[in-house]
Amino acid sequence: MSNDLRSGGYGMFGVTMLFCLPAMLDVFVSAQISGTSYYSSALWFIFQVCQYLGVIGIIVAAALTIMKASEGKISRLAVTLMGCSVLFSVFLLWYAVHIYRSPWF
Repeated sequence: MSNDLRSGGYGMFGVTMLFCLPAMLDVFVSAQISGTSYYSSALWFIFQVCQYLGVIGIIVAAALTIMKASEGKISRLAVTLMGCSVLFSVFLLWYAVHIYRSPWF
């Protein structure tokens, strides 16, 4: 680590949010499935796809956050926002799975 001025990194925050997007979408789909008596196979498919892509996206976003934090070239605020978005996405994915429990498990 050096005492150089850290700047930027907000583009990486946007990329991290893009990787965390399926976990956020999964909450809305899960709420829609559990809230209605009409079950659509398309909603079920989107729920499953968002669940799997959310897990992969969280892993990639966490690795990206750790990698950029260890480089020390981007601002600490951007790294903090990236870490918070990963943690929030983990919570949202957990919440989506618990809103609608799969009848298969």
